[in-house]
Amino acid sequence: MYIQTKIYQQPVEITQSEKSYNIMVELPGSTRDEIKVWLEKGLLTITGEKKPQAGEKIFSERVFGKFSRLFRLPEDADLDNIEANYRDGVVSVEIAKLEEAKPKSINIK
Repeated sequence: MYIQTKIYQQPVEITQSEKSYNIMVELPGSTRDEIKVWLEKGLLTITGEKKPQAGEKIFSERVFGKFSRLFRLPEDADLDNIEANYRDGVVSVEIAKLEEAKPKSINIK
């Protein structure tokens, strides 16, 4: 029996550096096989399901069920250079920025 079956959103942190965007999604208790990451038409989607452990629950504040997060990537995202990793309950997705989008220093003459 699931405690919660509706789709919910996991906590997310998005950062950027000069070279890339980084999306980190907390998914404690999920396995790598329960998580899917894909890109379609400039939209990055992270989905999966967090299943409860077997046994009769006496009390639980944990959330279980399907999760889904959708991110519209910026125009300077390099859609051919995206990497995803899962470690210690966190999915990290690094999206490189296009070279031409990076700031360039202009010499003053």
